[in-house]
Amino acid sequence: MPPAPPAAPHAIALAGNVVYALPLAGGGALLVDAGPDCEGSWEAAVAQLAAAGFAPPDVRVVLVTHAHLDHAGLAGRWAAAGARIRCGAADRAAIVAGARHGEAARAARLEALRRHGYRDAPDGTTLSSTLPSRLSSRSWAAGPRPRLRWEGAPAQAVEAVADGERFALADGDTLRVVAAPGHTPGNLVAITERTRDLYSGDTLLPGTIPTPGLHFPRTMDAGPGDEGARWPSLPPFLASAQRLRALAPRRVLPGHGAVVADPPALLDRFEAHYERRLRRVRALLAGGPASAYALVARLFPRLPRARVAQAMTEAIGLLDVLAALGEGAWVEGEGGTLAFRLGGGGGTLAFRLGGAGGER
Repeated sequence: MPPAPPAAPHAIALAGNVVYALPLAGGGALLVDAGPDCEGSWEAAVAQLAAAGFAPPDVRVVLVTHAHLDHAGLAGRWAAAGARIRCGAADRAAIVAGARHGEAARAARLEALRRHGYRDAPDGTTLSSTLPSRLSSRSWAAGPRPRLRWEGAPAQAVEAVADGERFALADGDTLRVVAAPGHTPGNLVAITERTRDLYSGDTLLPGTIPTPGLHFPRTMDAGPGDEGARWPSLPPFLASAQRLRALAPRRVLPGHGAVVADPPALLDRFEAHYERRLRRVRALLAGGPASAYALVARLFPRLPRARVAQAMTEAIGLLDVLAALGEGAWVEGEGGTLAFRLGGGGGTLAFRLGGAGGER
């Protein structure tokens, strides 16, 4: 009979997110993610932390998996209680800026989606109305979605964490940080080296395929209209998934939803999803260049208008993958709209990508 799986760490459920509290070897606790800042979330976090035997001042480190407000929203509160906030270097500026980053990033996404062909609907539905100015927590449970806030964390409390950095845990295990760019530029995961528990944030999720997103790393230090090049996120996201597979995790503890006991099946589903979508996109592009907006209209002709921007984000990511594989390139069409033209050899997802060309 195989050995029983290790006990789950202290899980703190906050408005659809899961924060994990791990006792440290030197005393106190490390949190994986800060959690969302919404009505009652801080009080709920403190109460659940107390049930695990800790108070806010006992939290020594908060390891933020990525700079989205549902994972980093409470970083400032934990910092005020004395914790060090650790994150991927490329996400640090966003965690310090908080909502200012969110609004600047939203403006850059709106501009990018229009450049990729988005057109407002005849019924008056606008792109801006389908891309909320404040994200809501994922609806993992029944009930209304809470309104989220994002106060930036003090710069002096936020420190980049290195790929491979380790934290000694009270049970004798070691938590190792693993850089996993894709969901955000500074996205990370962490794995316990003995029990092989993988804290995946939003990199791997049960029941859904995480999205790559549209990212502009220079958002906070650029002027209006000068956000810099878009960072193509799906190629490194796929490479990160391959890196996670090589870690041989025993189970996945995600930032949303239940613990996953079969990580290979989760990774298989993730990669198969993008393989299928790439085949469909290649077939559509065989007829000539197309914008992401045009591809979405052909891929999902009955898609509700409110979901078109999200679908375009994935389509742009798929085209970035084709560009990274050398199968085509972005071209500028009429009115400055970006389209993608096939050209080059075919490929599969059996690759390791460090980065891909972007567009201005």
